[in-house]
Parts: sequence; structure tokens; C-alpha cells
Amino acid sequence: MFAMCCNEDRATMGRVATLLWSIWHHQNDVVWNDNLTSPNHVGRISYNTWNDWFAVHHLNHDENHIPESPTTDRWEKPRIGWVKCNVDAALYVDNFMAAFMQRQQATLSTVEGEAWTLLQAMKEANHRGLDRVQYESDSQVLIEAIQTRRCGNSEFSLIVDDIIQFLC
Repeated sequence: MFAMCCNEDRATMGRVATLLWSIWHHQNDVVWNDNLTSPNHVGRISYNTWNDWFAVHHLNHDENHIPESPTTDRWEKPRIGWVKCNVDAALYVDNFMAAFMQRQQATLSTVEGEAWTLLQAMKEANHRGLDRVQYESDSQVLIEAIQTRRCGNSEFSLIVDDIIQFLC
């Protein structure tokens, strides 16, 4: 382990540390709660945790970081003539469920799920002929990625690119 720490880059070691933490956490869950999790699920949780952590820290250290906008604690009506669409995604046991209740057998991280859900909502609004739609998301990572028009090759970045194209 020490040799690996000395020879590998920080990203690789971050993935290894996240995997070891996930194994430890789920082993404790077996010992203390008699809750057995499949090795594939432990690996997926580790992968998603690392990607979420990396996305947040990578975006937060960007030179073009846009400060957080003030948020409200309660729902506000959309402007007259507009429709409000609140998008959210949930992941549970390798299943992905979008807020409009379309079950997908996709392997997505949390931020990828949030982005995919927004893209699907935009496509649905377009299909229904709605052109004055105000979209809301609780994913700060997604909002910042769209605002900064960040480019990349990850699945998340490709979905964000599609969202940006839809907005243009």
C-alpha cells in the first residue's frame, strides 16, 4: 500500500481510498446491522462517491467559478405565462428513477442522473410544445457546469453539452 501511495497519482489514490472506505463501511454494515451488500453495489457506490467528490472539488477550484446564488426555502410560483419544472433524480440499488417516474436500468452517478433528468425534462417540454419553461434543480454541480459551459469527455460532460445545445 505504501509503495502504491508513493508511485500513483492523486486521482488514482483517491479512487483507491474511496474503494477502501466503501468496503470498510459496508463491512461494518454487515457486522452491526446484518445488512449484506453485493460487491458490485459496493463498487458502484465507491465509483459514484469518487465521481461526485471529484466533480464538486474540480468545479469549486475553477478560476471561472460562479458564486452561489441565494436560494429560497420555499417554492415560488413561475412568472405569468411560464411553466416551472423542478427536476431531481434518485439512485437506489443500481436503479435510477427520474422525477417524472421513468424507470431506467442505467448505471449513472448522482450528478449524471441529475443531468440526464434535466435533459429528459427539456425534451418532454419541447415535445409538448412548451417554450416558456423555468427549470429548477438542487444540484449545484449541474447548475455550475451549465453556467460555466464546462467541456469534457465524461458522461456527465456529454449530457451537459446536450443540455447547453438544447438551451441555444
